[in-house]
Amino acid sequence: MNTRLPSVLILAAALSASALVSASTASNHDYPVAFSVSTLIASTQGGEQITRGTPRGDVAYAMRYKARQELSPDVWVYSGYHADLDLANQQDCGTLVITFAHDKVADIQLVNQSAAVIVAANLKVGSPARIVASAK
Repeated sequence: MNTRLPSVLILAAALSASALVSASTASNHDYPVAFSVSTLIASTQGGEQITRGTPRGDVAYAMRYKARQELSPDVWVYSGYHADLDLANQQDCGTLVITFAHDKVADIQLVNQSAAVIVAANLKVGSPARIVASAK
């Protein structure tokens, strides 16, 4: 019998309190907001920690029961998360973005929907945002 325990995500108190925009300057959906995550604990039956430098295979194993969207081979997105930081939750930052470099985690961010759309647009081949970024 193959039973799957729901995995639980706990964002350790390692969320950076600095957001891209102040909570008082914009509504939750107007501006892109991102919080840096230094430690992610993905619990299935244990508690695997994901930090910068964690190998890609370890992330795939720890997050195996979560639906993943791959924006590119090096950018994985997971939706439906809550932080243990009220400010991140107030800003509707419920999307986890994990970025890899050289098959290891380079960055982990919890972002709102506006920021997630920008990340996806920047990765589209031939998008104006990608062309501007590469021209600098």
